[in-house]
Amino acid sequence: MNKTLWIIVLIIFALFFGLFTFLKVPIAITQDEIVVAVSDAIAESNSTVDSAEVQRVVEKSIENLEARQSKRLRYLVSAYFVIWLILILYTLRISHTQSQMRKRLDQLQASLEPRGTHPH
Repeated sequence: MNKTLWIIVLIIFALFFGLFTFLKVPIAITQDEIVVAVSDAIAESNSTVDSAEVQRVVEKSIENLEARQSKRLRYLVSAYFVIWLILILYTLRISHTQSQMRKRLDQLQASLEPRGTHPH
């Protein structure tokens, strides 16, 4: 691959890495889902509880869980990007080394050929 293509790949990689690192990952449970879940749990418990207080506590718990899950997903995505970056850099290095070896091989072949003859 030529260097321009690799530069484009690295720019796209950096762009996506920035987007996933700095944007909030949408992981949310809707208010309606919370109300239904709390109502179902209260109905199943067969006891009298303050449903408004239970809903408030559940909403706060879900908020905390969503924040932690978002952080975990950022770490996961960051790890994938680091792995891909290492793979891309390794591929670039191998490509560069192969190119150097090809040039060196051509030089050796040219130095071994008698002058004025062409290879078949």
